[in-house]
Amino acid sequence: MSTFIHHELLLLLWTIAVGAVLLLCYDLLAALRSIFAHSDKAVGVEDILYWLCCAFFVFEEIYRSNEGILRFFMILGFLSGAYICHRSISGIFVKCCMKLMEIPVIIIKFLIKWLLFPVKRCKLLWYKAYKCAKKGRLANWAILRKGRKKRK
Repeated sequence: MSTFIHHELLLLLWTIAVGAVLLLCYDLLAALRSIFAHSDKAVGVEDILYWLCCAFFVFEEIYRSNEGILRFFMILGFLSGAYICHRSISGIFVKCCMKLMEIPVIIIKFLIKWLLFPVKRCKLLWYKAYKCAKKGRLANWAILRKGRKKRK
């Protein structure tokens, strides 16, 4: 096999791999969207940024690997790599990414609840004091909170 055909075959395999990686990056973006709520405008901006990054990356790869000459098999390589990845591991990849991204979210929610517990407890104490003061029993409530005083 000539070196030119060998180079073209390696270039085809490389474009298939790049197409699969680009699809997995988009799947990662989709998993991020499912974890954190996004507005329609934010989704649009993310998509535009993603496709611009992909276009620059693909252009750079074509320029670096084939001296800027775009060949039809390279386009087929990108598309077939994305299609093969979509049919084989895309669903599993999204589920795994979602599970991994949920772990920090769960930890952060726990820490927020743990750190805000004294604030909530203080609100409860103020509410009880207000309720007792409204009924005219603030003195009794204060004695109960501090403990009973010893009588002489």
